[in-house]
Amino acid sequence: MARIADIDRIDITDILNKVAYILDSKEYGRMGEVFADDIQFSNPGRLTATGLDELKTAFENFPAPSLSHHITNLLLSGNEDGTVKALCKALSQRADKSMAAAEYTDVLKKTPMGWRIASRTIRPL
Repeated sequence: MARIADIDRIDITDILNKVAYILDSKEYGRMGEVFADDIQFSNPGRLTATGLDELKTAFENFPAPSLSHHITNLLLSGNEDGTVKALCKALSQRADKSMAAAEYTDVLKKTPMGWRIASRTIRPL
């Protein structure tokens, strides 16, 4: 496991938190601030997408997006290829006001614009 510099930890944590703000405000045009152009996104039974444009379109057309997203219990681990794996628990308030719990597994890569999520897999709990 490769060591992650403190500044990278801060930047990655900010990116992961920023996802919630972008989704909750439905500013899907800003998804490039957090997701890589070649994002692989998998939330089985709800939404899957390959590529940033497909992900934006999927969220724009999603019939009942969650109202509020929260991540907790964040763990970061460095990979030898320079990517970082992020594992966290997540809570979201759905449109019907119910709460859903999940586990997010993300792989982030450093791009010329900073850290971006290259893949996200959501596992409902």
